[in-house]
Amino acid sequence: MSSNFVEPQEFFRLLHDDIEFCSSLGRVMLTAGMLETNLRRYLDTKAVKFTRKDTLGALVNKLKQANLLTENGKAHFSDLTKKRNYLAHNLYGLFSKELEATILPRVQLVSVDTALFIEKAESLAEDFVFFANLVAKADKFEDKLL
Repeated sequence: MSSNFVEPQEFFRLLHDDIEFCSSLGRVMLTAGMLETNLRRYLDTKAVKFTRKDTLGALVNKLKQANLLTENGKAHFSDLTKKRNYLAHNLYGLFSKELEATILPRVQLVSVDTALFIEKAESLAEDFVFFANLVAKADKFEDKLL
């Protein structure tokens, strides 16, 4: 019985060429931007200093430094940042074997496993929408955002 496993660089090419995956990845980036904007607005209401260039990781650090997150909130926002950064910056590194496999697998993948990557990206985009809406509706008079 022969395996139909795809080499990591070939799997990257499959992802690159998969319109649904690229669309899902784009949705992650767009919804992460929505969360960033809502976090800036929230930090503004709390008179926390930041720059307009601050991206997700820096904004989450501002929330932490200003003590605006519970331990649960810190975990959620740190996880979102880690996953967004992984998708935005590390996919090619993962499949070119420059980086260790952590969040997503690299070995024993078959071509239909692109569906798993699409599912993960779609799920992350939904998480970003959820948290962006939560931040947009946050009560500025509450001590903690989450």
